[in-house]
Amino acid sequence: MLDINDLHKTYGDNHVLKGVSLSVRKGELVSIIGPSGSGKSTLLRCCNRMEHASSGQILVEGQDINAADAKLDKLRQRIGMVFQAFNLYPHLSVRDNVTLALRKVKKIPRAQANEIAERALTRVGMAHKADAYPGQLSGGQQQRVGIARSIALEPAIILFDEPTSALDPEMVDGVLQVMRELRETGITMVVVTHEMAFARAASDSVVFMDGGVVVEAGTPDELFGAPKHARTTAFLSRLGSEAH
Repeated sequence: MLDINDLHKTYGDNHVLKGVSLSVRKGELVSIIGPSGSGKSTLLRCCNRMEHASSGQILVEGQDINAADAKLDKLRQRIGMVFQAFNLYPHLSVRDNVTLALRKVKKIPRAQANEIAERALTRVGMAHKADAYPGQLSGGQQQRVGIARSIALEPAIILFDEPTSALDPEMVDGVLQVMRELRETGITMVVVTHEMAFARAASDSVVFMDGGVVVEAGTPDELFGAPKHARTTAFLSRLGSEAH
């Protein structure tokens, strides 16, 4: 579903990604963990061309999104993105936030788009708020709408960039539960997260990044239970009991 090969990203003299390679199979949930500044979010943003990689290859369903002739609008319909800061339009209702891309990008008639939005909102437990506006919702509710907006487009893969980091602690569990339920439906997911308990319980594999490189990757039991690298051990030990 996603193949990343020797990916580099530089900003001037700042070498943020230093030859990252990673594969995600269809239906997998892969969590990416690591300290701040390790390149995790930059990697995700390169995966849907919000950032253009300096070199390397990113294949989504076999198509190179860095190719000069890549049809980005069509590719992005296959790559959902859930942001840390929700990124909902405050002047649009929940329903209209979810249907906007369906109507403007996929050219789906409003009535049909509304039906798709209703199904997506039902999946995340937000159908009862379809007529509300983002400012009337809690952070957790806004993030669930963000997830509904993504799944409404029926993407091949969804990228989650620290989806709970902007939430109050009591809101986190509801969003993580929605993500667990999505995982059970077979949606392919790549999740940058600092929620170690979620990464350990819900992931098929976990990737530890530090300093712009993949230090270690493996099953949750391998990475959390018996890490092979000292940098991984040090990172997990700093987090304490949350990772265990």
